[in-house]
Amino acid sequence: MASQSTAESAFDHVILLIPHAQLVSIPQWLSEAFTILDGGVHEGGMTENKLIIFQDGLYLELIAFVDGLNPQHRAMHPWGKQPDGHIIHWAHTILSREEEEGSNESEERFRAVQARIQDSKVGIKYLDPEPGFRTMADGSKRIWANAIPNFDDYRGQILINQQPFWTFDRTPRSLRAPTTPENTSHPSGVVGVAAISLFIKDKQTLNNVVPLYNAIFNKPGAEETVSDSVVRYKWEAAAPAHSEFGKRYFYLYHGVEGAFTKEEMAEANGVVPEIFIKLALYTNGEAGVVKGTLVKGTLITLELIPIVSS
Repeated sequence: MASQSTAESAFDHVILLIPHAQLVSIPQWLSEAFTILDGGVHEGGMTENKLIIFQDGLYLELIAFVDGLNPQHRAMHPWGKQPDGHIIHWAHTILSREEEEGSNESEERFRAVQARIQDSKVGIKYLDPEPGFRTMADGSKRIWANAIPNFDDYRGQILINQQPFWTFDRTPRSLRAPTTPENTSHPSGVVGVAAISLFIKDKQTLNNVVPLYNAIFNKPGAEETVSDSVVRYKWEAAAPAHSEFGKRYFYLYHGVEGAFTKEEMAEANGVVPEIFIKLALYTNGEAGVVKGTLVKGTLITLELIPIVSS
């Protein structure tokens, strides 16, 4: 495992919420681009997933609420009010130096991150990790602990996906995200994540969370002017495994309209959401996009960035 694996604020995985019928029968635009692995049923039985795992150790989680779920029960889930067909969230992690079952080194190191965020005076803090699991078809379990944000002292608009959550393995990560050559070989040539981009329409909300990300990454973000109407902040992040494909970035954007392509705008009938997430991927193939719809009104566009040979 690369030396990046012990870094703070390593990207862990990205979550794409899809209708259950499409989890059962994956749309062709996804299955033709990626190798998709069966996942399992999460604790409580409300959701289940499938995984697209990359060579750099990150993965795209396809998650769905099960059919027949009472809408009131769904609304009680942290993601229950999120609309299907969107990238709705992403997770960071801190990996243990040695991947051992029962190891809590990463959770112990997370305390420093919690303290930094508390000291940032943003009003958002992360609770201590709480265990969760999913059950595989063979009955085995993948166990982790998630740390989610608390907004009791936060003043401003609260958006569930304005910051990451954190995931820490309590069974080996190699079970939760098995990066075997077979699992990580994709028809699209994708090998890893290049960037996670968060677009926030409200300028005050964006300003409120910049100090949060400075604390998460333990360094100030670089402010960049992308165009006359778009400003972004940039932080360099880490990956759980291979680092040789290129640098990974987290981008925080203000100026959401400029982030939608004409095709995306047409699908959305010109309505830009208050907040949304985009994903860019490294490929050993050619530049391009993987795109398609999961629900009417939202076009998912995954940018493919070729690896630059050294």
